[in-house]
Amino acid sequence: MSHEQLLAALLATPSIAASPLAQALAVVVSAPTGVTSAGYPFLSNEAWLRFRDRVPHILAMGPRAIAALDLVVAEAAAIDDDVDIAAAVKVVRTCVLTAAVTAPSDLWLCRYVLGTLAHVGIAQRLIDGEAIDVHTVDGVDARQLTIDLELLLSRGLIARDDDGRFRARAHPTAVSTLSAFSAPPAWPADVSHLWARLFRGERLPPASRAVLLALGQDVPTRTTIEQDTWSPTAAEVEAGARLVPLVLGLRASGRHTRLIDTDVIDAATLAAWDRPCAQAALSILKACGVLDDDGHVTVCGRRVAEKGAGPMGIIEAYHPYMAHLDEILVGDRGGHAWVTRGANIAASQDANHDSFARANDALDAFVEDTGYAPRVFIEHAIGRGEATRQRFARPGGTSLQYFGADLEDAAIDACLEEQRAGRLPANMVFVRAADIGVPSLLVDAIRDAGADADGAVMIVGNGFHEVREQTDARMIEVFRGYADAGVIMLFTEESALRLDDLLATAWNTYHAGFRYVHEKSGQGLRPAEPAPPSKLGHRLQKSWRECAEAGGYVRLDRYSSKSRTVYPLSTSGAYNPAISANHFCVPRALATKLGLV
Repeated sequence: MSHEQLLAALLATPSIAASPLAQALAVVVSAPTGVTSAGYPFLSNEAWLRFRDRVPHILAMGPRAIAALDLVVAEAAAIDDDVDIAAAVKVVRTCVLTAAVTAPSDLWLCRYVLGTLAHVGIAQRLIDGEAIDVHTVDGVDARQLTIDLELLLSRGLIARDDDGRFRARAHPTAVSTLSAFSAPPAWPADVSHLWARLFRGERLPPASRAVLLALGQDVPTRTTIEQDTWSPTAAEVEAGARLVPLVLGLRASGRHTRLIDTDVIDAATLAAWDRPCAQAALSILKACGVLDDDGHVTVCGRRVAEKGAGPMGIIEAYHPYMAHLDEILVGDRGGHAWVTRGANIAASQDANHDSFARANDALDAFVEDTGYAPRVFIEHAIGRGEATRQRFARPGGTSLQYFGADLEDAAIDACLEEQRAGRLPANMVFVRAADIGVPSLLVDAIRDAGADADGAVMIVGNGFHEVREQTDARMIEVFRGYADAGVIMLFTEESALRLDDLLATAWNTYHAGFRYVHEKSGQGLRPAEPAPPSKLGHRLQKSWRECAEAGGYVRLDRYSSKSRTVYPLSTSGAYNPAISANHFCVPRALATKLGLV
């Protein structure tokens, strides 16, 4: 049966004819697919665009899209047992489950940006049709306004003309969302702490309970199916903004496991000691598609519980910036804007677990292939020491001298708790106030402890982008400092994406929000490899490979790896970067000695 015949047969079935979601998905999954050289299935460009633009699939729409997809699969099997749509179905299902995890943090940020721009009058100017040149807006910092507007651009809510001016996007959904908010959220930016306290069993004071109860009232949820753009509705922005802190409160308290292990969730399951606040949480979880109306955990909800805290926690850690967004917009940081990771260290551990496993696998392969035997193992930007925990449990792990470094005391304090509990090596030495952008701080501390950084292995999980106000030249010098000390470097970094890629891939990554918070705080994201020019004039910095190699390293591709690509389709040789990459870098002198170059 041809693709055309299958589609016609699917659309003729009564169940699919009655479901606009199933009709749209039938068109997507009946189209031809392919498989990459790495074994990943992909959609045709036409099928991807139809899915992206015509199939609502974030928050409450995620479970509905999955149900419609299951209906199409069942009907296709009934039409022809031999029909093979498995590849397309896998891509679509993956995209829906990905969006369940990636979309909420973008929506959380959009809620603050939209409310702030409305509060200072800029949103209304866009709605009124004005083309805004950021350099001519009185009383605001042009760079900060650009960062805010580019977030909205990347989520399809505004546009930029050929002269670089920003305009409201001429689409009803975009205009409606831009018009929906008059001020930032009324709840505290760090409300995740209140949820965590509730789920840990604390009896909250009346004022704190009032905040949580208000969050659970009148939670909007999307009901309309038809769409011709993937840009978020106002209801989705508001609901997503309420979901993020709730997910992080569940994760920080350990109650998120209830959503993984329990089929039906009620108020007693979440917080029997405060059922009204638990009911507020249930209202949000149901409005966002984590639970269905009867309290059953949806397939998307289980994915949120398993994977959501990683990306959401990384972005929500910047809540102090959101709390002071209006002041930052006018160029007044006042010393009150910073990133705080204390409550989200566990979320960071979740996010980096798999990449650390790949890095440790690569190190094992390197040792086996070369015979090189490191004596010192370092974890920088340490979180809870996940890379070290994995290394220590592997063969030979007990023979190493361990060091852990971080700029923030909260991370070191968390690791000391892990060490006292026996989950980190007893001989691990911790280095506080260790700015990863100043190699000498770590190198000197290792020397002072009686060890040698020369030949040491250092693993870094998404830490180098945190070097503040970095230029290409400075980043090269940072790598040079570690290379001159002889440190073998294994580091993971999320790929910086062009605005073009963020728009084209919609909810398939969380990079729009990731880029926003790091630009807002003066940090520097980079692509893994050099990127082609942006059609929107968005220039990326030098790639991680270029900086590392210019700083004296050799990047060994054999031991490096990358995640899936951002586009779930064949780009016919065009630019399709990986979401993140693991870089295995050896100082050139050592690489030469080992015969690797």
